[in-house]
Amino acid sequence: MSYSVEDIVRQLRLGEDSHWEFKRIEFRGDRPVGPARNDLADEIAAFANAEGGILLCGVTDAGEVQGMSRGQMNEMERLLVEVCADAIKPSIRPVVLRKEVEEGKPLLLVEVPQGHALHDSPNGNFHRSGSSKRRMTSDERLRLAQRRRQARYRWFDEQPVPDTGFRTLDEALWKPLLSAEGAANPVAIEGRSALVEHRPYSEGGRK
Repeated sequence: MSYSVEDIVRQLRLGEDSHWEFKRIEFRGDRPVGPARNDLADEIAAFANAEGGILLCGVTDAGEVQGMSRGQMNEMERLLVEVCADAIKPSIRPVVLRKEVEEGKPLLLVEVPQGHALHDSPNGNFHRSGSSKRRMTSDERLRLAQRRRQARYRWFDEQPVPDTGFRTLDEALWKPLLSAEGAANPVAIEGRSALVEHRPYSEGGRK
């Protein structure tokens, strides 16, 4: 998703919430030394375990942009990519963008996608709740893992394929499978089938 300067300025004014986190970064020269690597991993994993979100690096809790040099941005970006790849399991691929909302004060916008699994980070399992991360209970971890595993491993014949229909298939393959009514008017049957929902498996077999 693309975020304009106006979007960022508005959020800086409003403050943190379920989808936005501000992080002041401390540097020693160009090297980031705070917050700790594990703390960054926990924040990013918390977004992935919820609905995803945006981490603004180089911004205080009050929404003030501290500014970073190009060298500092390079090192911070490298740290973020390493944290997402090595400290979070399964790994996350963030989108890291460089933005300037005040002249001479660039920041890093890190877009964290919603995960497809339960993501572990160094200090445990967290998810985003309001403007902060919260440690997940064992029940929450179990439900999230089950829900995302089921969504990821749906049977192939239960997965919708966008922009498809009779016209995109080989007529010689599908037409013999239609009833007499369907063969007479396949367009009508196609429209009707779009309204039919897949039913889950029952214990005794497929419904």
